[in-house]
Amino acid sequence: MTAKPTMQMYTFVQDAYDFFNDRLFNGQLPACLLTLQRDSNVMGYFSSNRWQQGSGKTQVHEIALNPSFFITHRPLELMQTLVHEMVHLWQHEFGKPSQRTYHNKEWADKMESIGLMPSSTGEPGGKRTGQKMSDYPIKNGAFYLQCVVFSQMGYKLPFYDRYAKTESCQIRNNSTQVEEAITELAGAIYSAIQHQETEQGISTSIADNVVTDDDETENPAADVDADTDAYVAAEISLMQPFSDQFDIDVAELTESREKEASAKRKTAYVCQCCGDRAWGKPTLDLWCGKCKIAFVKVNDAIPDFSDVEN
Repeated sequence: MTAKPTMQMYTFVQDAYDFFNDRLFNGQLPACLLTLQRDSNVMGYFSSNRWQQGSGKTQVHEIALNPSFFITHRPLELMQTLVHEMVHLWQHEFGKPSQRTYHNKEWADKMESIGLMPSSTGEPGGKRTGQKMSDYPIKNGAFYLQCVVFSQMGYKLPFYDRYAKTESCQIRNNSTQVEEAITELAGAIYSAIQHQETEQGISTSIADNVVTDDDETENPAADVDADTDAYVAAEISLMQPFSDQFDIDVAELTESREKEASAKRKTAYVCQCCGDRAWGKPTLDLWCGKCKIAFVKVNDAIPDFSDVEN
């Protein structure tokens, strides 16, 4: 293992920010403070001017990503979260954001222009604006194609949070339509790569199966060589949950987390003679010094002991 895991993890996040800033925003976005925060209700967030440099007047924005959700999601979804928040940063610098957490038309238009379709449901047909918004990649859009390039460059998540959350707080269609496309093509692609029998029909880009709008006419993929083994492998890697890539059993991971949390949880004890109480590990053997009898766990106390908090 690397001697500096902090550097390795944050270098991955910083490199992703710099890459998408260059490829999707023409390098317009200022440097910001990238953090990992375990907020229970979001995959990530943008906070304007959250940090100030020492005793000076320089302020910087913050973009936070929630590592608790990494392991059960796909690399594509992690990149969606990052770029989603980068659009908020862009709007703060160059546009007119609405009050509080509202995602307005200007934000939605910018999202669409870089290849992410805003949607309240994470699927086609959802509202483009609102308080709580999701998104999905546009077919052959700039965002998706640059994600493939980033993956093809060899970038991989260095570490994952062992205390993973199995349920996502973000509604996205990647686990339905896109996953079906992967299932249909992955077997054929891997077989072709293994036997070096790639044919024109098999080498079709998985990007063609990402949800799109019927009125989209431009094809940013025209100058991208999608008929290479490396490109196809990068596409497949984008769609594989990190748990599959790391060969992690999420159910076992969650069970282990719950057991550890339970062991650390404090248990209430009570003396059924004088009513004195104590809190500690569930394996403690406590005695009341005044009454010379053993404490019992609150849940095991006699029912009519009315002054005990259950």
